[in-house]
Amino acid sequence: MAGAKKGTWIGATVVGAVAIVVASWFLAINPALGAAADVRAQTVQTKQANDALALKVAKLRADFAKLADYKKQLAAIQVQVPTTAQLSDYLRQLDTIAAARSVTITAVAPGTPQAVVAKAAVAPVAPPTTASATAGPTPAATPAATPVAAPATGTGNAAAAAASAVPDGFSSIPLSVTVIGSYDNTLAFLSDLQTATPRLYLVSGFTATGQQDAAAAGGKPKTVVGDQQLVITGFLYALPDTTAVPAPSASATPALPSAVGGKNPLVPVGGK
Repeated sequence: MAGAKKGTWIGATVVGAVAIVVASWFLAINPALGAAADVRAQTVQTKQANDALALKVAKLRADFAKLADYKKQLAAIQVQVPTTAQLSDYLRQLDTIAAARSVTITAVAPGTPQAVVAKAAVAPVAPPTTASATAGPTPAATPAATPVAAPATGTGNAAAAAASAVPDGFSSIPLSVTVIGSYDNTLAFLSDLQTATPRLYLVSGFTATGQQDAAAAGGKPKTVVGDQQLVITGFLYALPDTTAVPAPSASATPALPSAVGGKNPLVPVGGK
């Protein structure tokens, strides 16, 4: 009888110990292991973020060390593409190369500035499909199928990418220049217009007209056979300086208080 009671107590003790171990696993050990795994994962992610941030800081530090060089490059670019139209300065450049090439500028016609818009790539159109031949005689002529253009994939993304590649405020200024001189001199002027001036000028076209012997008249110089009039069309460019810090606006002067109705402003205020 005593042995049976002892066995029962041993069994109950074993079952209780197992229950305690299972409860400890599910209630304490397993959650602690999961929390530790989460902490390790967060530690790895934090270390990776810190490494990426350290690389960015190192890149910014290297760029900052070259800031003076970048400013020089920006200044050189702004000579070719200034922040404003600056047509007066450019006309003086034209007069300089015209004098160097012995040609006469008879007309300069600037146009209205317009925003530069990048063109997205056009998706190729699928070739028309031909109907397959069928065996046997055809009772009636079948009209040819109208070719359907394949839908352009990614057109919206391409247009958005092209638009984002153009800086805000980037504008083109149409400009036409007419010169008269000898054949060689006018062509030399055309070459200098594109390569010998600090300002960037894109030639889009030109028209040459041969001249005859004629005296100077109407703003045109004296010409001989072999001279030509060259009408050159093209574009200047301007890009506002987006790196400039805007000047703080002047604060408005506060308005003076108005007189109180029914009271004499010259009467002193009494006090204790």
